[in-house]
Amino acid sequence: MRIIIRKLQDIEHSYFAYFRGMSGKATYLLYFEDTIYGAVSLHNFTEMLRNHFKEQKIEVHIHDKEIVITNQALLDTLAGVN
Repeated sequence: MRIIIRKLQDIEHSYFAYFRGMSGKATYLLYFEDTIYGAVSLHNFTEMLRNHFKEQKIEVHIHDKEIVITNQALLDTLAGVN
């Protein structure tokens, strides 16, 4: 099982972690920041997937390519703008 982490372009301290399901028909996704709460969230995300898929080994890879989001509504949501 491989979980990929990618930074969001132009948004400081913001990341997505994701796992593409075994059948390729679903993607599990976590948005988190590089804080202690983000670390706990990432840990809980990996444990949730490990338990759900009954996997013993999880590989976490940090991808060099950043994610580019162009949808302003999504950017506002991630930034906490109401």
